[in-house]
This record gives sequence, structure tokens and C-alpha cells, in this order.
Amino acid sequence: MARDIQITYINKSMNKDLPTVFVFTKNETPTFDTLKEGIAWRTIPDIGRGSASSFVFPLDTEVDATWNDGINRTQVLPANIGRRYTVSKDETGVVLQANGNASDTKSIDVNNDINIQNGISASLYKDGKLMLSKKIVGYGQKATFVLKPKLYWGIASEIQEGELLNSAVLNTDHFFEMNLEGVSEAVVSLNGNAEDGYMFKIESQK
Repeated sequence: MARDIQITYINKSMNKDLPTVFVFTKNETPTFDTLKEGIAWRTIPDIGRGSASSFVFPLDTEVDATWNDGINRTQVLPANIGRRYTVSKDETGVVLQANGNASDTKSIDVNNDINIQNGISASLYKDGKLMLSKKIVGYGQKATFVLKPKLYWGIASEIQEGELLNSAVLNTDHFFEMNLEGVSEAVVSLNGNAEDGYMFKIESQK
């Protein structure tokens, strides 16, 4: 039975320039652009050489929608792969509800059934933290999210949790891919230095 995954990060690098480590995931749709649409799900700053930081990658995912530039927000619902969620208007106002199956058994769909200026934004969360977002979903359109059990690691000079990667000062546009299929615990280390470059590696996993 699948369960939450415990991940530990260890700094084994000579990172005197103090880069911030960040972790994100991808929307595995053909049109997803990592550098334009990727979001720093977690950031790990100020972990000195030999120090470590732990976090959980939860099995559970949540979904919500916002409109009017994020001023207004629906309730947050559990998001299940293969299900469709629709933003609509009922007698109480604008709501988000689960209603049926997604167009693909591997995707999470968020449909927009409200006619509103600039449409809605649809977002997914893990551990209450923003993980993926589709910024403009027009009336009658949908956002499709396809998730795989993978995390990607990178380093940046400046980056904020929950912000787009394109708003950060990235140290590279190549990211370390970590496959979590069948994994319950993993230890990841950062190695190297500013002169020769940094690299992540998996120290252990089970």
C-alpha cells in the first residue's frame, strides 16, 4: 500500500556561496514548460556542511481554484487521480466540486464553468504547499494535471517557496530527477563546490 515518503537532505558540499536548495515536481503533460510553469514546492535554505533537513512527500494531494488575481478562493478539496473537479456557480455562489471522471485515468482535471474576466487559476498542493498551478483557465476550458511519483532538485541564489521558477535566480537549468516509485524513505545529498559545480545524488533509499 502506498504511503507518505520520508525524505532527508544532507549537505555534503562546500557551499560557501550559500545556495538555496529547492524541490519541485512537474506536470507530465506535453505542453508543460518547467522553467516557465515550475513552482518551488519546498525550499531548503541555510543547511550547512554536514547538516541535514527532513520533510515528507505526502501521498495525498489537494486542489483549489482562485479568481480575481487570487483575491477569491474556493475551498480546498482532496484531489484524486482520474477525477474531475469543476468550478461552477450555485445558489450560494462560486464553488469547487468533484463531479465525475477526468478525461484520462492518469490525470486530474479542473474545469471552469464560470464566465469571469481572466478566467480562473487551478492549483494542486501537497502538505498544504503549492505544488502546481495553471494560471489562466478560460470559461469552458480545463486545466489538466498529470502527476508521477518524481521530485526534481535544483539550487538557486534566490528563490521563494510557492513561487514560479522563472521568478528565481537559478544556478542551473538542469535538475536532478528523483524517482519515488516504490520508495518509503530516501536520503539525498548535495556534493561539490562552486568552482567545480554541484551535484545531487541519492545516498540511500528503501
